[in-house]
Amino acid sequence: MKRSLGGLAVLTAAAVAAGLILKRRGSPDPARRNPEGRKPHIVVAGAGFGGISALQELSARISPDEADITLVDQNNYHLFTPLLYQVATGGADSLNVTYPLRRFCAIRGIRFVCSRIYGVNPMDKVITTAAGQMTFDYLLLGLGSQTNYFGMPEVEERSYSLKSIPDANQLHRQIVRNFELAAQTRDINERRQLLTFIVVGGGATGIELTGSLHELVQHNLVRYYPEINEDDVRISLVEASDHVLPGIHERIGEMALERFEEIGIDICLNRRVAGIRERSVITRDEERIPGDVIIWTAGIRPHPITAGLPVEKARDGRLAVDEHLRLPDYPFIFALGDAAASLDPDTGEPLPPNAAVAVQEGANAGANLARLVRGEPILPFTYKPMGELIALGRLKAAAELGPFVFDGLPAWLVWRVVYLTKLMGARNRAGLVLDWVASLFAQRTIVDTSNPAEE
Repeated sequence: MKRSLGGLAVLTAAAVAAGLILKRRGSPDPARRNPEGRKPHIVVAGAGFGGISALQELSARISPDEADITLVDQNNYHLFTPLLYQVATGGADSLNVTYPLRRFCAIRGIRFVCSRIYGVNPMDKVITTAAGQMTFDYLLLGLGSQTNYFGMPEVEERSYSLKSIPDANQLHRQIVRNFELAAQTRDINERRQLLTFIVVGGGATGIELTGSLHELVQHNLVRYYPEINEDDVRISLVEASDHVLPGIHERIGEMALERFEEIGIDICLNRRVAGIRERSVITRDEERIPGDVIIWTAGIRPHPITAGLPVEKARDGRLAVDEHLRLPDYPFIFALGDAAASLDPDTGEPLPPNAAVAVQEGANAGANLARLVRGEPILPFTYKPMGELIALGRLKAAAELGPFVFDGLPAWLVWRVVYLTKLMGARNRAGLVLDWVASLFAQRTIVDTSNPAEE
């Protein structure tokens, strides 16, 4: 009998110890369940860099038994936006910079809903989509941003933006179309008008697009159009301030301008755009800058869903968040990436709305969501700068890595390696390498796949 009791005691002690171990490892805490007894429902709105990073971290920390996770996005793919300008300039195939969300979610036990989001009701914890309403216990807002035209409807109507795959494809087709039209006209002035391209905005997107556009034109298009001379083509960069690449090391901006001057880009600083008229950009000083293809990369503004939330916002319209990236009035809602105005603790200024910030915010939010599900304390977000990489066209780039700032071929090689490692999917990486190799041999895409008869 004593042996039986002793054995039972050992088994009981072992069971208690096992329970403690499981609790330490983060087994589901019944106290964290809803009043109805169901698992917490976590909804991630937007599959940008912030949302994807959050899901990667969250799914690695908790199991499907602990919470239900749903991703909602209007597209069924994640877009690697830093390379969107290469799609527009024929340097990368759009399939190689997009990753299927169905595949991403399936291997992580996440439900995916491909649907447009129409609204968020934080009071009732409901998100409204084209597929219907869904309730949530925790919400991550990572809806990104949209192009800011600063209240100028004619700019929106007459310029090209660069926020999506359709934007990039449309821009690429128009560039090639203008070359075809220029090759047919005998009017030298009209030919030069057709071959004048203006990029408005000296941020990272504008700079990288300008350098890549020059490579497309001079190394891929001109050589196949005997009717067109190099001197017929003009590329201009228009920037409202007296420098480019705000928020990035000053020397990198100088390197970019030096590079553009070397390859013949027209640099127009201190030019605030007031509108577009008669195939020209018009500045506030009434200066007229002729251009047939005008590309607008001059600013972003919050997504309409984000902008419509009745909560505190920063000066630029982004959502004010606390040190844990949560809305102060609704601590069950996290905001990431372009939606959030998270502050740099050193300067007190909002962090820039770029991919590097979004990825780190997503990782922090995902880890904190796992902690909340398990009833554990959450940790504040701290941004760690990882450096800057800016492509400047053919075999040229500028880089800031720690205390080092350098440009040229070494920076270009670092840029390529880093972007390849950040790209999702082995198939995408292999395809992008082939695209880049083809570009080096003047084999960028130069076809216009639109049907003029349909326009």
